[in-house]
Amino acid sequence: MKKVSVKNKILFGLVLILLMTGCGLKANPVSPTSAVFQNQGEQKLTVSNDGNAVVLTWQIQNPDRKISHMNVEKSQLGTAGNICKDCPRTFEVIGQLQVLNVKNGKNEYRFTDSLVEKGKIYSYRLKLCNEAGVCRESQTVEIDFK
Repeated sequence: MKKVSVKNKILFGLVLILLMTGCGLKANPVSPTSAVFQNQGEQKLTVSNDGNAVVLTWQIQNPDRKISHMNVEKSQLGTAGNICKDCPRTFEVIGQLQVLNVKNGKNEYRFTDSLVEKGKIYSYRLKLCNEAGVCRESQTVEIDFK
């Protein structure tokens, strides 16, 4: 049997270590657009019942003017007692607002959705978009419209 030298053992060990650490998925890829919206976005999206309509309110911080417009999206979950909370939701755009840029302050926004029915449960979210059309989603809020 042929003897393996110490140099060859060390070289083989280093190659093996490199192969083990250099392949495979390390983490899920991160979108390069996330840096566009860093430290910007909605502040506490809230939803309330206003008699015959649903009212959304929020504030936008946009110090570098990177957010140009927002899409308001809605998803209908169904009637109370007949809801699948874990089912995938389909959101549809129900409005678009341009972002106002006020110096040294927060921009407050309000959106009213009057196309709602009593006894239904709705989810709402915002899509904050830059001028290139790259968007990110806000938190989702839900209301049982009674």
